Amino acid sequence: MANRLESLGNIRERAMEFGVYLPLGAYSKVRDELSDLNSKRIRKAFDGLIERGEDRLEPVERLVRRRARQAENRVEDVQREVAKTARKTTKRAEAATDTVAPKLPRVAAPKKASELPIKGYAGLTASDIVSELRGLTQTELAKVYKWERAHESRRTILDAIESKFVELPIPTYDALTAEEIVDRLDKLETDELKTIRRYEADTKDRVTILEKIDSLI
Repeated sequence: MANRLESLGNIRERAMEFGVYLPLGAYSKVRDELSDLNSKRIRKAFDGLIERGEDRLEPVERLVRRRARQAENRVEDVQREVAKTARKTTKRAEAATDTVAPKLPRVAAPKKASELPIKGYAGLTASDIVSELRGLTQTELAKVYKWERAHESRRTILDAIESKFVELPIPTYDALTAEEIVDRLDKLETDELKTIRRYEADTKDRVTILEKIDSLI
């Protein structure tokens, strides 16, 4: 008998602990149901307590799942925003480079340093390379520029090359012979002739072209 009463006491205590997690109204009802102890009433009250607990947990589980989905959606939104920002940054960088691109002759990017017009390029300092830029044609400068940008990207060298780029009034000037250039000079304005003269004097310095320009200015 003592063991039975002790078991009933344990059941009642356990049921009361469950009741803490229920609304006050449900707890009161369970408390009242347990006041008159017998095995059937205890089992019925205990089962009812479990059902009420499950009914209460179900909306909590739904809430947790909904919050988890919302968190996942926020993570996806952040990832999309980061990717969008990265694309914008890339486009801005490309746009900044395009400010030089119109003056940059179309040349294939060198595959190795030995293809550059500056001998021993890989072993030179930035200052050495800048001093070697004098006399290079637009095409040669473009090769150095593309190589430098793809590798060490030293701003000193890139800025020096950019300052030397000029838009020549004769397309594909570097690919033309002296005779072909002379034939085109008559169609140029004085300012254009002066641009050609400065460029020619700084690069190939061909007498036939310089004399023709001097006669037209």
